[in-house]
Order: sequence, then C-alpha cells, then structure tokens
Amino acid sequence: MKHKHLTLDERLEIQTLLKGDSTLIEISHLLYKSPRTISREIFTHLKVKTNDRHLHTNQAKTNCQKHLRFPFVCDRCERRRGCLSDFHYYDAKLADKEYRTLLSYARTGLNLTNAELAVIELAVAHGVSKGQSPDHIKAINPDLPCSVRSLYRHIGNGVLKTGPYHLRNKVKMKKRKVRKPDQTRDTARFKGRLFEDYLDFILTHRGVLTVEMDTVMGKLTDQKCILTFIITEFHFFYAILLDGKCAIDVTNAINRLYDSLPPKVYTLLFGVLLGDRGSEFSDPESIERVPGGKQRRSHIFYCDPLASYQKGQIESIHRTLRYILPKGRSLDFMTQDKLNLALSHINGMMLKSNQHHTGYELMHRFVGEDILKKLGVSFVHPDSIHLTPNLVK
Repeated sequence: MKHKHLTLDERLEIQTLLKGDSTLIEISHLLYKSPRTISREIFTHLKVKTNDRHLHTNQAKTNCQKHLRFPFVCDRCERRRGCLSDFHYYDAKLADKEYRTLLSYARTGLNLTNAELAVIELAVAHGVSKGQSPDHIKAINPDLPCSVRSLYRHIGNGVLKTGPYHLRNKVKMKKRKVRKPDQTRDTARFKGRLFEDYLDFILTHRGVLTVEMDTVMGKLTDQKCILTFIITEFHFFYAILLDGKCAIDVTNAINRLYDSLPPKVYTLLFGVLLGDRGSEFSDPESIERVPGGKQRRSHIFYCDPLASYQKGQIESIHRTLRYILPKGRSLDFMTQDKLNLALSHINGMMLKSNQHHTGYELMHRFVGEDILKKLGVSFVHPDSIHLTPNLVK
C-alpha cells in the first residue's frame, strides 16, 4: 500500500538497509517509494559526527565526496577506519521526530487572506468597543470567516489589535470571600420556603416559570439600589430602581410592578420567586400577597446560605449589568428610564444558552409587545448593543 508520508517503520527499514548492500532502486522497490523520495529523505536528515582523527596525525582533515550521493552515509564504507572526514549517518527516530515537527509547524498560522482578516478586525473592534462579547459578535455577523473559538484564539494570540484585556471575562476575578452564616437572624420566615421546598414545588407544578431575584448596590453611602429579576426560561432580565435598601422598599417596588401588569400576567411571569436570605427579602408575606394580605400573587423561596450558585443566572447577568454600572460607582444618578435603557440593551444580546435568540425576542413571543412596553423594555438591534458606562451617562 502506498502512503503519502514515510512512517517510522519505513524509516527504520531504510536505516537497516543502509547498513547492508542494498541499492537505491532496491530500497525504493521494497518501500513502494520513488528513488528520489528515498534519496531526499536520507540527505535531508543526515547527521554528522565530528571526526578528530586528523589532530593525531600530520595530515589535513578531508571532505569525502561520497557524502554528496547515495548512500550519503559512512555505515558500509570500506575506508571508514582510516578516513579523516566527518562521519555521516542516518537515525530513523531522529528523522521521524524532525519531520513531524516540521509538519506541525507547516500547518500552523492563519488560514485567512488579508481581506478576511481585515473584516474580522473591523467587526471585533466595533463590537468590543460597545462591550459586546465575541460570541455575540459572531452571532450578529454569521458571515465572519471564522468560528467563535477562533475569534478568542486570534485575540489571545495577538493576531488582532483587540487584546485579551479588552474583553470582559478575560480579566481574572478576585477570590470569593467566605463568610460565616449569621446565626442571629430569625429563621421562621424560611419555613416552607427553603430551596428544597422550591424543588418540590416546581416538580409538582410543571410549566411554571421561575424568577431569580437579587439586589445590586453601588457605594455604601448611596440611597438608591436596584432590585433585579431574571425569568430563567427566557433569560429575560428586568430591574426596578429602589429609593432605599429596606424590605419595605422591595415590597413597594413589587406592588408597583403588580399594579402595572394585568394580575394574570403578573402571576404567570412572577409566580415563583427565588432569592437569597438578604434583609431586603425579610418580609415574604408582603411580597407574596397583594396589599391587604388576602390574595396570593406569587410564591417566594430562599437559597441555602452561601449557595449563590442556586440562582446562578441572576449572578451571571449581574456581570453584564456591571459593564454598564461598574462596582464602586454611585447609583444615585440613575433613573428608571436610564435603567430601562440598560435593560433593553442587555435583553438584546444574542445568548448561546438561548440558541443565539435574545431575551427580548423570546419574551415578545410569550407575552407580546404590549406587556414589554408596560415593563419599559424596548427592542434594540443586535448590532447596536452597547454595554459600557457611556450608555447611561
């Protein structure tokens, strides 16, 4: 059988045959290779061993002319014992290693033309300047001549002017602080609302939507903070600006949200709430029931202590929100209109977890445009997504 490349076994056979009396034609017939291939293989991978014999004689060192033609090596030379030239030999294992290394290097590099590289450079620079991720950039530019993984590799290898430090998630996160759970808090509100109760509830209520909720703070001296929600089935992000950080502020915000939507729509979208054990969620009865305490509008459940991964989607979307509202900056300048603008851009991102559909698109299919207008979230073209602090200045 003919092979395109010489194998290690074939090279070992060449090395063995060179030590005998085989001619070039005989070797080529045995390996089913052309004589030129065998000759070039030996000559390319010749090894030289220095011969210092001339230092111990009064003769000058010579250059043997037999090294210029087959068999190129000194293995079967009759004059080897008294030769003053350097010894030439062929090592099959070294030859195979050199060839595999050369083959690997020959296949590295970019399989792109200058024009294709320029298109990628322009699209990545344009998107990253707006805070977009490579995954989103590829989703809105499906004709880019490379994959998302290649985009990350080109950025990391310095092929593009956009460097890894321009990307959001390439920055190393600080080590998470481990806090001891507070044993002094009242745990009566958690009865029937633990995370295991949540798992039992969604198991017995098939098709119900889950909303993870949390709060986002600015400076410690701020008066305002943000109450955040994410409908996990659609990856739809929503938030309300609070005037304070207390439980009553959360209750008032949820009451306003309930009043802005038809009761059935509110129960459909926000019927199951999953939050942490922060003090702002310490009044579950007020959150679950309409003002007056008679009719139940939702069920609230709490994650286990130090288990933020149990509401991982809201934690993940907060990283995106922090692109627009970085940590350590005051939130007192924010208004609900500016926050709605930020929500519109975040919900316009094409997410891999949504098969590159936007949260806005899935929510629009589920409840329609009128409900989205009531929530203050509008359509933003994917190419216009902007995720930097300049958006809400």
